Amino acid sequence: MNRNNSLIGKRMVKPDTIAKVTGAAKFTADLAVHRTDLLYAKALFSPYGHAKIVSIDTSQAEALDGVEAVMTAKDLPPGCVNGYGLDEYDKPVLAENKVIYEGDAVAILAARDLATAEKAISLIQVEYEPLPAYDDPREVFEMEAGAIHEKHPFSGDRNISYSAKVLRGDVEAAFEKADVILDHYFETPMVDHAYIEPDVCIAEPDLIQGGITIYSPQHNVQGAKKSLCKVFGLPQSKIHVISTIVGGAFGGKEDSTFDVSAIAGVLALRTGRPVFYEETREEVFRTTGKRHAAFLHHRLAADKTGKILGIDVFNIIDKGAYQSVDAIPDRTVLYAGGPYKIPASRAHGHSVYTNHPYGCAFRGLGAPQAHFAIECQMDMLAHELGMDPIELRLKNIVRDGDSIHTGQIMLGERGVGLEECLLKVKEALCWDAPRDRGAGVKKRGKGVACFMYGIGTGSSPDGAHCIVQAQRDGSINIGLSSNELGQGLLVAMKQIAAEAMGVSYEKVYVDYSNSATSLEAGATVSSRTTALMGNAVLAGCKTLRERFIKYAADEVFKVGTESLAMAEDTVFVKGKPETAIPLEKIVTGAYRAQVPLATIGSWFPPRVHPNPKGTHDQMHAFTFGTCGVELEVDTETGELTVLRCILACDVGKAINPSTVEGQMEGGMAQGIGWGIMEEHFMSQGRMKNHTYHDFLIPTAVDVPNLETIIVEHPNVLGPFGAKGIGEPPVVGIAPAIRNAFFDATGVFINTIPLTPVRVMEALHKCDKGKE
Repeated sequence: MNRNNSLIGKRMVKPDTIAKVTGAAKFTADLAVHRTDLLYAKALFSPYGHAKIVSIDTSQAEALDGVEAVMTAKDLPPGCVNGYGLDEYDKPVLAENKVIYEGDAVAILAARDLATAEKAISLIQVEYEPLPAYDDPREVFEMEAGAIHEKHPFSGDRNISYSAKVLRGDVEAAFEKADVILDHYFETPMVDHAYIEPDVCIAEPDLIQGGITIYSPQHNVQGAKKSLCKVFGLPQSKIHVISTIVGGAFGGKEDSTFDVSAIAGVLALRTGRPVFYEETREEVFRTTGKRHAAFLHHRLAADKTGKILGIDVFNIIDKGAYQSVDAIPDRTVLYAGGPYKIPASRAHGHSVYTNHPYGCAFRGLGAPQAHFAIECQMDMLAHELGMDPIELRLKNIVRDGDSIHTGQIMLGERGVGLEECLLKVKEALCWDAPRDRGAGVKKRGKGVACFMYGIGTGSSPDGAHCIVQAQRDGSINIGLSSNELGQGLLVAMKQIAAEAMGVSYEKVYVDYSNSATSLEAGATVSSRTTALMGNAVLAGCKTLRERFIKYAADEVFKVGTESLAMAEDTVFVKGKPETAIPLEKIVTGAYRAQVPLATIGSWFPPRVHPNPKGTHDQMHAFTFGTCGVELEVDTETGELTVLRCILACDVGKAINPSTVEGQMEGGMAQGIGWGIMEEHFMSQGRMKNHTYHDFLIPTAVDVPNLETIIVEHPNVLGPFGAKGIGEPPVVGIAPAIRNAFFDATGVFINTIPLTPVRVMEALHKCDKGKE
């Protein structure tokens, strides 16, 4: 049998492509169109970022014909906790005494049609007593406790949600012996995920067993059960979560689906009817989670050769109103030193409550903010020393056996391909060629940035589990709780399973994201699915394969198991293809011999053992990469035009190069938006730009031809050597843009996005300084 034609590394079309392109794919809102039994929900949100609720009058709404239920906090059934959330049950479905951001609902209702629901919600009268609203987490950090919360289930009345640190080596000594000390402040903005599909849910009460079924686009169907059980007053076993097709997520729908599910769910349980709830685009902007704004103070010590001696970092993160997934302090201190060997480090990170939308998971989860600061300082250091920025990076990047600033040693066997990435980008960007510096008011420049991104959550437990079942015709079902978010989960799992089982790709079917038919396996986040779930699939396939080989060896071929192979939907004696028997016959025979046709596949990365100084090994493997940018600056208007964007990523092994390139291209486009245009403006806890007319994201005219370079340094712990690629591509884009801007103008800007206004202010300030 010829097994040289491996499915691993082969370009294959994602199975959902045609249905999505043609419009045949049914999203949650599509499922509601032809249903006549649905009630329609609406929520009344606060007009203030911070206020006491004095009174609520729902009488007019209740009297309107067609309204089935109106609820305020007092109407939640006995035994229901007015709170939900992935880690803490801290976000109320209905605010009771006060609101702490615009996304706090004070009343919800269900009506027989959407028009009636919209009219009814407008009839509810609420009297508020405005309170001071806090927009700057740095200000709140300095205040006494109780600015936002009084009885938070995790943090009590503290203004700090969570803190993290890394303490390694003698930082004071490093700075004392340094030839160069850099001391800078950096700021990155709060931004929206800008997914196409608004947040939406259908909640259907189970009238047979007394539970509820939630249909909603999810990151984490199993986590949703845990997050919503208290507010529904149900055991997790009675909550059935089915993820519908996801119309974009980028981390945001790890939380926002809980928001709409909580509202639809309590109304469904109250009325005994299925309830449909979809937020408007403005509601999505005002109420759902965002990428955390970050305020980063970075000090860096280096000797005159450019060797980094130590860093001293202090980060304040805008947590917003609720805790959500509060891993950002951990992540910003983990990546504070970037992919560089640094012997001494003192890094602190604090997430601080404000009256803003809650900060939640967003592609990169703290790594983009941290890398922006360190990669900006790398170019500043190169400028200070008169060194080439790429040569400076080559002097400091980690290679096999080197440790990052936390002390974790990088192992070549787990893939450390950063140097190759950097050199390939250098070549593609024609870095050493004579520069085209532009003409007249338009200046050109080139910039680079390196990055690393850990695969998985970096905490324990972080395992994955799946169900692998063989059918008697030789086909395979894979049941898993991870979700297809557009990243290529389905095609990757099919390729891994087909390769591992020796069956045709077409014979593998992935049953996914249904809490009733899958096992707890963590959320589809942190670029963990290919590595962790892929390994679980491999483990399950290995178990079934061994069972069938043993049955065939004992009962059919009468040889030792080591003599048999399974490939191309057959089982045969190695070296004797003429002995091949269809796998279908082997599986059918095994079934009759009472050999189990299903098994559970599991895989855990090495366990994380935290220590008080934060210097423990946190990630089992890292994806490394380099971004290169060439841009043009109009010094009269401040407009930036990205001319080229090149990204090289060490992915370990590209299971499907087409989907890997798709993730790289998407990350570049998103990073360009974060770097030059995307930014939410808040004032007194109120969002000032809440439509796509005033919150800008890149369109086709803003994005150049995106160039991708796949680098493969295999990860011994990954399936077929793979790591992860979902989030790493976004990490290095913004600092590469900023560094290219400096190359073009000689002006450093330490705050993004580099909007025309910010660019012109910096250029004028520079000119004034020269005068």
